Amino acid sequence: MKKLRIVSALAGIAMLASVFSSCGNNDPEELACGITLRGSKERFTIFEEGSAASEIKTEADGSVSWVATAAGGGGGGVAFYVKSNKAEINIGNYESIDIEFDYKTVEGKWNADAQKPGFCMRILPWDSTGMFGGYEDLEYFEPETDTGTVVYNIEIPDNFADKIKSSSDYDCILGFALKFNDYQRGNDDGDQIKVQLKNVKFNAKANAPADKAFSDGLTDAQRGTVEEIWYPTRDWSIADEADVTDADRYNKHGWVYLPAGYDAEDTTTKYPVFILLHGFGQNENTWGLTNEGRGGKIKGYMDRGMASGDVKKFILVCVTGVADKSWGPNGSGYSFTGYNYFGGELRNDLLPWLRENYNIADGRDNVAMAGLSMGGGQTFNIGIGESLDIISNFAGFSGALFSTSEEFIARVDGNAAFNKHKIHNLYMICGDADDRVYGSFPGYVEAMAAWDRVENFESYVFPGGTHDFPVWYYGFNDFIHMVFQEDVQLYND
Repeated sequence: MKKLRIVSALAGIAMLASVFSSCGNNDPEELACGITLRGSKERFTIFEEGSAASEIKTEADGSVSWVATAAGGGGGGVAFYVKSNKAEINIGNYESIDIEFDYKTVEGKWNADAQKPGFCMRILPWDSTGMFGGYEDLEYFEPETDTGTVVYNIEIPDNFADKIKSSSDYDCILGFALKFNDYQRGNDDGDQIKVQLKNVKFNAKANAPADKAFSDGLTDAQRGTVEEIWYPTRDWSIADEADVTDADRYNKHGWVYLPAGYDAEDTTTKYPVFILLHGFGQNENTWGLTNEGRGGKIKGYMDRGMASGDVKKFILVCVTGVADKSWGPNGSGYSFTGYNYFGGELRNDLLPWLRENYNIADGRDNVAMAGLSMGGGQTFNIGIGESLDIISNFAGFSGALFSTSEEFIARVDGNAAFNKHKIHNLYMICGDADDRVYGSFPGYVEAMAAWDRVENFESYVFPGGTHDFPVWYYGFNDFIHMVFQEDVQLYND
């Protein structure tokens, strides 16, 4: 029977012994706190680069403490591997998870009008790059006090393994994260809560088979590679080139995915290029593409899709869509000015540099642009609105669209330079529980589907989806199956 038990932070740990028999054990050979799996207990192994918290510390008793900070609904927390050797387990083999932790709001850093602290147990599939880099939320829960100890049994639904497979193709999980939930709970950005995780126990189903480590069957030769890039650009919020100084010029950081078989010396084989943008308050790292580990969730989608032949090979580029000096690296992404001027950088710096340094096919039909949230808005306003002469494939993932569809179409159709240019592929997705942008989504979908400038249009409403990554990853995987191809229909409307 599921039970959420809250006790005073000053209460004795002894009352928890029935749930976590090792916690508080005085035997030096036994771990006081840690993760238990199949009867074996280990110390917590922190997913360092995948966490989003401050003051992360492993305590003497093996527990892990940190401070999580409210940040526009993203909150924060710490990610952990389920095994110290970083091998995966099959979540379908487990029926529930027991969790025990202390929590306390930080004095002077908590909005008194906010709801009581909320938390989420987040599961990280094999291709995750951390708590914001590919995940499935298992359960949200909230205590009834600002300070206390939580002892909770989280049931794993029968269909949860299917959710993992629909997101990452395989029932293999790398880890989990305990996240502070500040989404629409009255918290101010900067509100903080201190958490001390003591024990986590994965409870296997009766007669569950042994866990199998992840294998997608691909060879190294079938996997793409990821490169870090630095390309020259400038602060495009400075309108007059004559006013640009050396301090306004810089090399900007980004990531490039090269498909399997890419050979820099083979200049006769050229590939389409896809520019992928992030949202407001984010940066070039947001999509999780990396040259570390397995490369991130979207790399897995591309590797598998291209290996099967279902996805046409292309070069993917993740950069920061902020075109002023606040860009970063690892920038805050809070400059509306920088977002609005990205078109100058895209046209004059980024695309020319990519064509000079990579084997990219000629023509606007070999260029795509897509983005999430604010990046989706840039895709429409800058990609379609300003760059239709050089790009013909577009996707908006929960796009932040600040004009009506009628105003947008009139603006594009009124540009004489675009009279002959069609949109080859256009894709849109939004969660129906996304209270930030869903209100404008149905009207835009209807208008885009009827617009005679669009040759091939697809849209999807993500059931129960909020303004978050499960929707955006789904949309990315959808779009790569239609982009750079002819008349691909993802759904039968």
